[in-house]
Amino acid sequence: MATPTFTQAAHVALTVRDMAASVAFYERVLGFLRASERREGPPEARHPRQLVRHPDSGLVLGIHEPYERSDDRFDPQRTGLDHLAVTVTDRAALEAWVTHLDAQGVEHSPVRDAGYAEFVSFADPDGIAWEIWFPTA
Repeated sequence: MATPTFTQAAHVALTVRDMAASVAFYERVLGFLRASERREGPPEARHPRQLVRHPDSGLVLGIHEPYERSDDRFDPQRTGLDHLAVTVTDRAALEAWVTHLDAQGVEHSPVRDAGYAEFVSFADPDGIAWEIWFPTA
């Protein structure tokens, strides 16, 4: 039996400590736009959420702020998400991101070379790790 397939990612849901601060970060730093107003999720979820959408890639983030949250920061050493990566088309676009992150006051890594890609790493206000990724191979 063949493995079923899918056509694209629908969204990535992120749990945050401060929805307003996170939405503002994603708008200011990564160019996301609000795709919804803050709304309550289903009763069993027990937390509000807000969707933001990146206009060029179509990537949607669900920003969730649980009522009963731990208030700890993201840790890629725990089981679950390690990081999110988005691609750019060339080295000039990667350098443009470095300049933009600097202008926004966002701490980031230097451009790293993995042998098959060059990338810059940074984190959102909750420490959720992101990479801007330029595949070279």
